Amino acid sequence: MAHIARAWQIPVTLGSVDVASLAAQEHRSLEEAARLARYRFLREVAQGQPIAVAHHLDDQVETLLLHWLRGGGIASMVGLQPRQQDIIRPLLAVSHADTLAYCAQHQLVPVEDASNRDVRFLRNRIRHELLPLLEAMNPGFRDTLLRNAEVLQVDFAWINAQVDQWWPQIVLQEQPDQVQLSIPPLKSLSPSLQHHLLRRATAHLYAGQSPLEARHYQLLGQLLQRPATREVVTLHLPQHLHTIRRGDILVFKCISEQASEDKKESPLREVALPLSARITVPGTSWIAQTEWVPENITRQVQTALRQQDWSTVWNILPTTPHTVYVDADTLTGDRSAPDLRVRTRRDGDRIQPLGMKQEKKVKDVLIDKHIPREERAQLPLFFSGARCIWLGGVHLDHRVRLTETTRRIIRLSITHSL
Repeated sequence: MAHIARAWQIPVTLGSVDVASLAAQEHRSLEEAARLARYRFLREVAQGQPIAVAHHLDDQVETLLLHWLRGGGIASMVGLQPRQQDIIRPLLAVSHADTLAYCAQHQLVPVEDASNRDVRFLRNRIRHELLPLLEAMNPGFRDTLLRNAEVLQVDFAWINAQVDQWWPQIVLQEQPDQVQLSIPPLKSLSPSLQHHLLRRATAHLYAGQSPLEARHYQLLGQLLQRPATREVVTLHLPQHLHTIRRGDILVFKCISEQASEDKKESPLREVALPLSARITVPGTSWIAQTEWVPENITRQVQTALRQQDWSTVWNILPTTPHTVYVDADTLTGDRSAPDLRVRTRRDGDRIQPLGMKQEKKVKDVLIDKHIPREERAQLPLFFSGARCIWLGGVHLDHRVRLTETTRRIIRLSITHSL
């Protein structure tokens, strides 16, 4: 189409990208990677000006069906809008047949991407398989679907007005890569308004397209219902979206893949971890802490361990992903001052996960536990001598576990700095 633009003396800018490599790098489908690449390119060229795209009426129908299949609530069932942030759609009310007729009338040859017929992509299956089947059952199906979207648009507009009203009271800070919310007023809203406000807050970080789905709202609801404490709780959601609760503050952060890779490429120094100390792990927001378990508590634990009464042990020494207990006599160093150090991951690190007989590469453990790539370079690793004794928040090393022979116990913990 570039030759037409030049013939009409319209400025044109061309660009290209290796979509397959991009999809592999960002862990996306080819279709999603191509869509994101297109919009990145358009925004680079537009430099803040509105971007006109060629979505038409048939695209709207396919989008409505696609959203219905994926499940996204009323926000997705209103479909494409004539304007969404910097995107405008002047052809949204024009059918594909009308555009073909216009091209024929003006001797224009439309170009169709060959991938549009590849039914491996869900949208193409909807276009070539599902829509013809639904129209065979109801010839007016497209019009019915569009009418439903118009009805829902009225309800959605009212909901958006409510979100507008509450937004200044709940949103504490908006930045390009994070949004901070106040939890008490957010919790006072109905679940419906909560969901729509959370959707808008996350859409702010993703050019108007929130990555949240129904199952994520359930996780966020559980996070909101937790009592406010000093503990920092983090949810890792799609598209490198981190949700962090700190007391009565909820933070959405977009962690870029490149930022994670940059951190991974720069090995950070290792620091000594004295007992009864709090140390910030270099290059992270984690604070590592160590302390002796008091003798009176240790004696109670020893009795339970000899009886293999694990429920009592767990009641006395509650273990969480961020708090573990180790046998002090399994550590290297002086008896009164065991050798403890902490740092982030390096290539070649190994650990023997609790319950296993052999060591594994820390990298493989993180992959097996489905730890997001952007989080792996931030996790604290605790060492004694050359041995990794705790992969913070993930696994304790089997060789430092508490046993019936344990006589002294050290508590290790990690928390996020506020």
